[in-house]
Amino acid sequence: MSRLFASAVARTGCRAALANLKPATTARVGLIARAMSASATSSSGPAGHSSLDPTIANFPTAHDLDPNTKNDYDKYVSYWRKHFQSVEDDFELERGLNHIFATDWVPSADVIADALRAARAQNSFATAVRTLEALQSKTHNDKQYQQYLQELRPLLDELGIPEKKELGTFAFVREKRWWME
Repeated sequence: MSRLFASAVARTGCRAALANLKPATTARVGLIARAMSASATSSSGPAGHSSLDPTIANFPTAHDLDPNTKNDYDKYVSYWRKHFQSVEDDFELERGLNHIFATDWVPSADVIADALRAARAQNSFATAVRTLEALQSKTHNDKQYQQYLQELRPLLDELGIPEKKELGTFAFVREKRWWME
């Protein structure tokens, strides 16, 4: 009996699926469903994350925070600033970037600045340029993006991070093969 089937039975409460199973299988499905619901109710993180994984149990997610509350936004900013200041590898850097750009809020300039510093500390030039590109697509309009750039300009110059449009366009050069002619 697969765990996926047991979770579907537990979620939907589908007794018809259980009627066709052998009694031993039905008992196993019930045990798995009870274990899954018990673990879901005993979680301790902000979004019901498991307390077994402390790395994801403490970060504020989009549905944990109220956009109308300044205290929640300050908590969000302080958490992600601390995260980017203590990044030790590319995976954690990109995980944090995925989280901040997945929320409905546009990250503050301080969070972006710390993310850019972390990208350059990891020697990940492409991630730094892509962070600016993601910020541009996340902002509501070009004026807001220009305000971010104006505030971040000293840091961008210091770290040597250009915008994607400053890199220019490149013509692809391919070696001609006899089958391409």
